[in-house]
Amino acid sequence: MQNHRKLTLFRFHELAARLRGRLYPDRAPVELAVFAAPGRISFDEARRGAYRPAKLGETLGPRWSTHWFRVDLQVPREWKGREVHLLWDTRSEGCVWEEGEALQGLTGACGPAWMETKEALRPEFPLTARAAGGERRTLYIEVACNTLFGWEGEPVHSQVGLLAQAEIACFDRDLWELYWDFMTVADMAQHLPEASPRAGEALRVANAMANAFEADDRATWARVREIAAEFLAARNASGQHNVTAMGHAHIDTAWLWPLAETRRKCVRTFSTALRFMDEDPDYRFVCSQAQQFAWIKEGHPKLWERLKRRVAEGRFMPAGGTWIEPDCNLPSGESLVRQFLHGQRFFRREFGITCGEFWNPDVFGYSGALPQILRAGGIRFFLTQKLSWNQFNKPANHTFLWEGIDGSRVLTHFPPADTYNGVASVKDLVFNVSNFKDHERGRESCYLYGHGDGGGGPTRGMLASLRRMKDLEGLPRVEHRTPAEFFRRCEADLRDPRVWVGELYFELHRGTYTSQAGIKRNNRRAEGALHDAECLAALALARAGAPYPSEALDRAWKLVLLNQFHDILPGSSIREVYRDSEEQFLQVFAATDAARAAGLNALLPPADGRPAGLATVNTLSHAREEVVELPEGCPSTQIGRDGRPLGIACAPSMGWAALDASRTPATATTVRDEGDHLVLENAWTTARFTRGGALVSLRDRVLGREAIAKGAEANRFVLFEDEPHNWDAWEVDAYHLEKPRPVAPAREWRVVEKGPLRAALRFDYAVGAKSRLTVVASLDAVSRRLEFACEADWRERHEFLKVEFPVEARAPNATYEIQFGHLQRPTHFNTTWDLARFEVCAHRWADFSEPGFGVALLNDSKYGHAVHGHVMRLSLLRGPMQPDPEADQGAHRFRYALLTHGGDFRAAGVVQEAAAFNAPLLVVPTSVAPKEQSFFSVDRASVVVDTVKRAEDSDDLVLRLVESHGARGLVRMTSPLSVTRAVRCNLLEDEEAELKWESGGVTLEMGPFQIVTLKLGIMR
Repeated sequence: MQNHRKLTLFRFHELAARLRGRLYPDRAPVELAVFAAPGRISFDEARRGAYRPAKLGETLGPRWSTHWFRVDLQVPREWKGREVHLLWDTRSEGCVWEEGEALQGLTGACGPAWMETKEALRPEFPLTARAAGGERRTLYIEVACNTLFGWEGEPVHSQVGLLAQAEIACFDRDLWELYWDFMTVADMAQHLPEASPRAGEALRVANAMANAFEADDRATWARVREIAAEFLAARNASGQHNVTAMGHAHIDTAWLWPLAETRRKCVRTFSTALRFMDEDPDYRFVCSQAQQFAWIKEGHPKLWERLKRRVAEGRFMPAGGTWIEPDCNLPSGESLVRQFLHGQRFFRREFGITCGEFWNPDVFGYSGALPQILRAGGIRFFLTQKLSWNQFNKPANHTFLWEGIDGSRVLTHFPPADTYNGVASVKDLVFNVSNFKDHERGRESCYLYGHGDGGGGPTRGMLASLRRMKDLEGLPRVEHRTPAEFFRRCEADLRDPRVWVGELYFELHRGTYTSQAGIKRNNRRAEGALHDAECLAALALARAGAPYPSEALDRAWKLVLLNQFHDILPGSSIREVYRDSEEQFLQVFAATDAARAAGLNALLPPADGRPAGLATVNTLSHAREEVVELPEGCPSTQIGRDGRPLGIACAPSMGWAALDASRTPATATTVRDEGDHLVLENAWTTARFTRGGALVSLRDRVLGREAIAKGAEANRFVLFEDEPHNWDAWEVDAYHLEKPRPVAPAREWRVVEKGPLRAALRFDYAVGAKSRLTVVASLDAVSRRLEFACEADWRERHEFLKVEFPVEARAPNATYEIQFGHLQRPTHFNTTWDLARFEVCAHRWADFSEPGFGVALLNDSKYGHAVHGHVMRLSLLRGPMQPDPEADQGAHRFRYALLTHGGDFRAAGVVQEAAAFNAPLLVVPTSVAPKEQSFFSVDRASVVVDTVKRAEDSDDLVLRLVESHGARGLVRMTSPLSVTRAVRCNLLEDEEAELKWESGGVTLEMGPFQIVTLKLGIMR
């Protein structure tokens, strides 16, 4: 070793390269023919294609195209008794097919991993372990002209689609085993602590192996392996750290490739995993996302049957319990429930498995509502690693108890290798142990390995490496286990766990609350549309025996859940993904419109001619009074700005009432020009605007309080320079706040509604270099909300548009709605933890209050929020250019509102106001004179009947109640329906306890933020 460690390590590196270069000593050509497919077609279609001769060196294209190769091969007779592989590299992704069955994925020299290694990731397909010599075989290879990571950022010199290699070769199994012996010892010499005895021993042994090896003298190879064997035979003491290894691929359901390509990535990845299980009896592979399993079942029956057999053996391991790996910031609470409902039901139905762990390693933060949802969905454990990326504050623990806003707890583990794409190397395992932050509390951790994001999973080299590191002195003890086995061991081993309370906020990717505003609007609309469709269809089933559109709503829900994948809804995918999403949401809205119409028709028979009356239908669980648009031709005291008559409507909780179109308000809403100011006023509120659109006063007439800070302008639009340090669509950095550019005052204004039911002002703005914004500010006669309806033609790039409201209040925290509840976040930057939350996610409302007075900011489709000092901000639009250069360009519509109140947001009914703002009352012409009817009501304002639906497996009704204030107490829910049975169940609708239904209702004790799911039998 000449006492020179660095030089010796360099020697090891060079020897390893020479060993790799000799693994295939003899090669032979194959006969190739290629068919340029018209798209992503089936094997049967491909086999019938028009093939032409192909040769090495030609380049396939264009991007995203598909090419099928017919590969005719014959093993030379002189190769008898030798192991033979097919070697294939088109600098892209591929899959080997034979007799209609996908056998294994192939990954060429392309993508980020190739940039590091300059080698194909998975070029080999073993043909035979012992050739007969002379045998012939015909294979088909489906080539996808893209890399593991699509085309995003792909360097020109990578030559995607180049037919660089197509041949058969003899594989030297003896040299392969020697190579991995050497790599394990040499890597321990490099990556163990340099001063440790085992590192020194590894350096000596690897050097001795190098000295003993003679490439052309196979007789020396046995001696080399003998030297290694003595070193590799040393075992760990009983106190060593234990690592559970799991093969993994983390296939992003869409990202830098469209959904259609993900289907093929699943085929390539799953077929590879199954083939490795044939080769290695210890290998186990974990896969989340029921949707991906469903795609295999739907399109690849042979692969599906092979997969099911391995699942039954406990080797191909479904995990997570969700339909896809969802974003956990943006979806509603009910959407998260449905992720588990549909995911767990699929795994139960197909495999007889209920997942016990939530598996979501790559998501941009985790809501404080999740622990309760997990526990009620049959899940006690949670795994992620994403918070290891945190910008300012790294997690203090890798294994801990996570406590949600209601007090529910789940055992949580962050794999300490800080990746879900491990390469099964000595370096990874050494870091896994040294980085683990809970040695004083436990000895168990999890390690995920395999090429991920774009799929692929582990390689044969990774498996060879892990076999040698299984129980090797100097490294942690490593063993393949299932997620359930790992968490059982972890739970039994853990001592005195620390507890983290509240959200797991991710200190990066805050731009995902705003990017791709179109899908965020569609998501909010779809969640509301499904809520209404299910509610009305369920009531029609219960009251009129109408058929419930289970199949259509099931499909609609699954499309929404699919689009809540953590790179689709957050806005971080390519343009093709959002084209697909637009089409899928159109299908969702068609299904919900049809279900809603059918439900209404069954409940309130439609009028064939002149209606006998108008009904106002309310799908929310609190009584409401609102200004609504009426059918054309109705008598009215006001015509609205869109030419439709307006009226005042009332409706009870989850029911309907007759609408009197001639009703007038007790106090009219007015608009007036006072020279310097334009004034909107109703019984509760006076709002003063400049002619440029700035809100300079918002006075609560009941409380006598001014809401806008003295001398400030609210409803002020501000552009911020949006040049993040990395991850364009994902990121917004704190320094963007240092460069605000207020949008110039409105160029034009006009009165568009004069009252008495609604008064409104319109302001037209030029924004930035090329964009336009129209804002209509309005007050209704029966509402405390000052509403703003906006239409934008957005053409800016790398600009961030927000609207600001300086408030005359002071508080160290603001309150934000999350799924099934709310939480507080700081309004200051005292600590790095506070600074990290300079942009946060909220759903329908945020509230900034001091004792006795506050202001709530409501919205209908936005998620990015901030309150700094006394300034409330709502994030509206961004203009990132990567990975979608057209992100957010074009037309947008959105609404927000201000609501002043006394007391805190609870007493002011902010939760109900925000729900109503997102779900306008329905006006229904009917052939019968409607009588007031409420189907479900609760006697406690903090409790919301969030969902009414048909049960999954019967015609019972399922109701989901949520305590929304963080308070404890009794609540009574009543209904006029003939309830024969009331059962408490979990989120999967498994029955748990019979309840006493008496006098038309049931009494429940509910804790803070508690979710209660009821199943009601109904006599029809």
